[in-house]
Amino acid sequence: MSVAESRIDRERSFHNHRFSGETREAQDKYYSAIAHGAEEYLALVRSLAAGADVLEYGCAKGGNALALAPTCRTVTGIDISDVAIDQARDAAEAAGLDNARFHAMNAEAMSFGDASFDLVFGSGIIHHLNLENSFGEIARVLRPGGKAVFWEPLGHNRLINWYRRRTPEARTPDEHPLLRSDFDVARRHFDRVDLRFYGLTTLAGVPLRGSRLHAAVHGATRALDRVLLSVPGITWQAWYTRIVLTTRT
Repeated sequence: MSVAESRIDRERSFHNHRFSGETREAQDKYYSAIAHGAEEYLALVRSLAAGADVLEYGCAKGGNALALAPTCRTVTGIDISDVAIDQARDAAEAAGLDNARFHAMNAEAMSFGDASFDLVFGSGIIHHLNLENSFGEIARVLRPGGKAVFWEPLGHNRLINWYRRRTPEARTPDEHPLLRSDFDVARRHFDRVDLRFYGLTTLAGVPLRGSRLHAAVHGATRALDRVLLSVPGITWQAWYTRIVLTTRT
């Protein structure tokens, strides 16, 4: 087995275990700090998906793809986990969605033809992959002027990286939160690379979630993040980024 095949096999095993019942509840509490960013990401995906041929890249159980199906022309989901894909297919059949299809597939070597989709989107998937391969494949399957939208973790914040080192069981051994230099790879394949950053001081509100103070603290730190994360020296300390990639026309 090659190095690449070993990496893909480890990812498949990890995610099959996860989708067979393992949860990440210990980490879920932190996502309240960036929930507004996740919703902005999904809102953009919904607006671009209307009437389009859409691919969810790393679809897990297909929840997001299935939610888009009523407004898409077609929606396709791929995931390395055959366990997750089986669940997505069952959900599509139960919902009677005949424009939704799901495939267990290696995202770095997709079987779709060139220029098959208007939109590709995914959450927390790119940082598991070989970037040269994945960006090349995404650009290949997109039509001219098509867009790819992703919601991904960054890897520059030392405090966040310290937490990652303390909780290795929550992630795969091969994943790599994105670095500033990784976007140079994206620029080789796409005409435009647009980034928006989330999650710096909003993390301070995590211990207050569920309390009456949380909304006020979260609102204040969101406003502070908008200022801080516009400063070049601070931008890359964010936890997450929304990525919009546009293919050449």
